[in-house]
Amino acid sequence: MPFPAPGPSVELHALAGDYVIARLSAAAETPAGLLSPALPGGFVSVTRTPQELSIVCPAALAPADAEIDGPWAALYASGPIPFGLTGVVTALVGPLSAAGCPVFVVSTFDGDILMVPSSKYELARGLLREAGHTLR
Repeated sequence: MPFPAPGPSVELHALAGDYVIARLSAAAETPAGLLSPALPGGFVSVTRTPQELSIVCPAALAPADAEIDGPWAALYASGPIPFGLTGVVTALVGPLSAAGCPVFVVSTFDGDILMVPSSKYELARGLLREAGHTLR
């Protein structure tokens, strides 16, 4: 039985390649060049908290001295998605969670990047389609 989408139907675009989630110490510098607009394709996200510096990036750009998790596949719910629109992330994560598929989400000003382990990518695509989402 398909998991009904509890929020809006979303159009997702696959981002090519494998990604990793990297963890560095909170005192670490952002690796040089990681945020350069000259980097080919994909996306990079850098988040600093008091506990860590987290980096999501193409696997080929993974910092050598980081704790790494991956590979992950990425689907981009591009927008802009209005800030007042509720249930977008829930509509994406719900069907995957119900099937036991791990999820990592990065949100930006315009959209959301839904990440799943690369080994679960085809399963995730099928579950998202069953939930009423469109995949490009």
